[in-house]
Amino acid sequence: MWVDTHCHIHTEDDPLGLARDALRAGVDALVCIGTDVVTSHKALDVASIIGSAILAGASDLPTVYSTVGLHPHDASNTAMSGVDGIAHLAKSNALPRSGNLVGIGECGLDYYYEHSSRQDQQNAFSKQIELANIYDLTLVVHTRDAWDDTFSVLREIGPPNKVLFHCFTGDRKIASKVLDMGAYLSFSGIVTFRNAEDIREAARFTPLSRLLIETDSPYLAPVPHRGKTNVPAYVGVVGEFLAQLKNMDISEFSNATVAAAYECFSL
Repeated sequence: MWVDTHCHIHTEDDPLGLARDALRAGVDALVCIGTDVVTSHKALDVASIIGSAILAGASDLPTVYSTVGLHPHDASNTAMSGVDGIAHLAKSNALPRSGNLVGIGECGLDYYYEHSSRQDQQNAFSKQIELANIYDLTLVVHTRDAWDDTFSVLREIGPPNKVLFHCFTGDRKIASKVLDMGAYLSFSGIVTFRNAEDIREAARFTPLSRLLIETDSPYLAPVPHRGKTNVPAYVGVVGEFLAQLKNMDISEFSNATVAAAYECFSL
C-alpha cells in the first residue's frame, strides 16, 4: 500500500472518482493540500465527505486527510482571503484532533515566480509556522529558489514538531540541512525525470524514516506518464522508482514510506 502525502484532488471535477481510482491502485490514504482559503475549505470538505462515506460503510475509498494553507503565490492576499482566513480555518478545525485536519500549508517561499513580494511571502510563512506551533500540526513547506531564507524564517520563528518539505528539489547538501533540523522530505514525480540526478542523489541519501512520497496531482506526473494529468493512483510509480533507486524490495519500501507518512502527520 501507499500514501500520497500531497495531492489536490479537491480542486478537480470528480475528487471521489480519483480517490476510488487511487484505492484500486493500492493507495491507502491521501492528504489533500490547501493553497488558499477557497481550496483549504474544499480540502476539508472532501476529506469530511469521504470520511462520512467510510463511516457509513463505503469500502471503495481511501482515508483522506486535509491541510489548510496559503501558498506563497497568494501571500499578498489580505485579511480573511489570506493568512487571516487560514488562521480562522485552523482554529475552527484543529481541535479536537479526531478531525481530518493534519497540517498547515502548503506555505513557504517561492522566489522563482515571485507572484507575491518577498516580504509578504516571509510574513505569511511566519504566521503559518506560528499556527502549526499553536495547534501542533505538521508544517507543509513549499520552497523554490529560496532555501536560505526558508531556513532563516524557520529558525527565527521556531519550527513546529513536524516539518515536511514537499516536492523536494534540492541536492544532497540541502537534504542534509533539512534532515539536520529533524524534518521530512517528500519526493514527487520529478525524481523520475531525466535531468533530476541531484534529486535522485538526495533521495538515496535520505533515510527511510524521513522519506515520503507524493504526486502533487494534478501536476508533475511521473515518467512514463509525464505530460499527462497527474493523479494519486500514480504515486506507486514514484514509490517503485525510488525502491529501485535504493535497491530495496518494493514491499519493504512501501511499508517504510507508509510508516514515515503516518509518523510525519501523526495519523
